[in-house]
Amino acid sequence: MNAREPLVIRGAITAAVTAVIHVLVILGVFPIAPEAESAIGLAVDLVGTAVLVVWTRGKVTPVEAPNLPAHRAAKTEASVVG
Repeated sequence: MNAREPLVIRGAITAAVTAVIHVLVILGVFPIAPEAESAIGLAVDLVGTAVLVVWTRGKVTPVEAPNLPAHRAAKTEASVVG
């Protein structure tokens, strides 16, 4: 898994899984009433999105202080304005 693009890869995996579930419902693999099909599709999409958010949150959001190089962390830089 590419550490620089975790959201793209995990989003693709989640989309593929939800697409397979939709196809199985449409093909009648699961015994589901036609009236319930759209509601189940919506639930699958929402759960897939929630799984994606929970699975990826820690990979794209800093959870601790940044590790700055010593030459940048100790100095204040001169203003470029004015």
